[in-house]
Formats: sequence, C-alpha cells, structure tokens
Amino acid sequence: MANYLDELSVLVIEDNQGDYVLIEDYLLEKFEHIKIFHCIDFASTAEFIQNNKGKLSLILLDFILPDKEGMALVNEILSFDLKIPVIMLTGYTDLGMAKNSLQVGISDYLIKDEINPTILHKTILFALNRNSFINQIEKEKNNYENLFNFSPQPTWLIDGQTLKILHANIAAQKKYGISLNNFLNMLFTALHPKEEEEWIKEKLILKQETVQEKHFTHYLFNQQEIKVNLYFKEININSKNDIIIQSNDISETLNHINTIEIQNSKLKNIAWTQSHVVRAPLARILGIINLIEEKVISDEELPFFLTQLKVSSNELDETIKSIVEQAKQLKL
Repeated sequence: MANYLDELSVLVIEDNQGDYVLIEDYLLEKFEHIKIFHCIDFASTAEFIQNNKGKLSLILLDFILPDKEGMALVNEILSFDLKIPVIMLTGYTDLGMAKNSLQVGISDYLIKDEINPTILHKTILFALNRNSFINQIEKEKNNYENLFNFSPQPTWLIDGQTLKILHANIAAQKKYGISLNNFLNMLFTALHPKEEEEWIKEKLILKQETVQEKHFTHYLFNQQEIKVNLYFKEININSKNDIIIQSNDISETLNHINTIEIQNSKLKNIAWTQSHVVRAPLARILGIINLIEEKVISDEELPFFLTQLKVSSNELDETIKSIVEQAKQLKL
C-alpha cells in the first residue's frame, strides 16, 4: 500500500466546480503525496488519458458529464483499459445505474451527498488494494495460459462431464493438423479409434488415472495413426471441474523397441548358427584331417574321405556366408 500512496495520481472527472473543489480538499487532507488532475467533460478526458497512459493511479468519475453520461460514459472510460480503479460519483437518483456499473467493471461508487474525507480515503485505499490483487491474478492467469499455449506437448482442456474439447494448445494444433475451431467442435474421444472410445470415456469421467499406464492410438488430420501415452489432471475453473490432458507421441519409441527386439532375435539366430550349424562340418573336417595325419586311411578310402572333406568345407563356407548375410541385415 505504501507504494500506491507514494506515487498516487488521481484524475477527477467532474463538471461541477463546487463538487470538484470539495473532493480536492478531501484528497489533500487525507493523502500527503498526491497529484490531482481535473477534467470537466468526456472530450477533454479522452485527450488527457491518451496523453497520460500509465501515469494515473485512480479515476473519480462523475456519472453525468455535459457531452456523455450514464452507462455510455462508463463503457467509454472502461474501454481505455487502464488497469486502474474507477470510482463513480453519483446522486441518489442515479443509484440504480451506479450499482449496475459495478457489473461491467467499475470498482466502486460514492454518493456525493455522503462523501466525507474518511469515506473517500477508505474507498480509495480499498479500491487500490483490490485492483492490485485483481491485476496480480490477471498476470498469473496470463502466465498459466502461456504455459498451456506454448507447452511443446500437445495439451487439451476438456469438459469433465461431456469430454467436449474446450481449448487446444498450439502444439496440439500443429501435431494433429487440426485447427482450434475444429478442435472446439470435437469430443476428445473422436481422436481415438472406435474400440477405444468407451474405455477412454469411462476412465476420464471417473478420473481413473490408470489411463496413463496404457498406450493409445490417436488419429491425425490425415488419418495417420500414432501411438500415445496420455496424462491428465482434473482442475477447477469457475466452480466447474474440467480436465487438462497431455499426450506424448511414443510411436518412434515403440518402433525403436520393436527394432531392438528384431535385432535381438537375429543375434540369437546368429549365435545359434555359430554354436550348432558351424560345429558340425567343422568337426567332420577336423576328424578327416586327423585320420589322414594318423595314416589310418587306405589308398582305396582316400578319395572318399577327400570328397567328404570337400563337402564339409563347402557346407562350412555356405554357413559362414549365411552368418555374414544375417549380420548385414542386422546392420540395416
């Protein structure tokens, strides 16, 4: 609050000079450091605001000016979107309209005949304090909206009961090739194949977060299928329970795992070939060589064993070629 009072600048929009002088006296009595500006009609007010945006802390606005009055005046002042409190100054005859102005963004109203230094002081402090909280909430809201919109993961806000899509972030629009307007006309279940719709609907409505343990299929705009993990959380917005959902495309990961499994299968085949198929012809070759070295083969038997040696060598060669080919396919 000290910051507000150190640099308080108030624009009083009042065409009655007597009322303005009274308000000015009250302000100077209650606030040590204050700048007071005065406009007497809407035209001069609009010009002043255009030239002093960002320099005002508060506006005190008479409900009736020579060139504009009532709700038309209120709407014009609020259209400047100054993010500062606007307090109406009104009479008893316009009390109903002053109350209605609270619904469109006016911070408070004061009845001129009831204003005194204390009431004006308390009303201004309350309006400044509340406006600070509102601006802070607005900033936090914008921060969360930015986190939602610019998250790299496709993210949706959906109705917690109907599962109608209420919002889709930029990543979802790009990834799925679906515009925001088209998303807003869809149920979230429409992204799933028919066989998954009822299951995902039940999990989301009942808030069963085990949905995260299962892989799902999503359709992109071009009907391409992708495999996704889904993560969701129930959130409360305007006393209404909605669901925020985030998807993670795991198609490439699953393909990678499948590739690894195929490679492991090929490695097992190569290992089995090396341990079984290669050993048979190799054992025959070594046996024949051993018989020749020990000279237990007669001259008549020699051609037969030489033939068997050749057959086994060819068999071993073909087996090695097969292993090499399998290794090449594994690399591919």
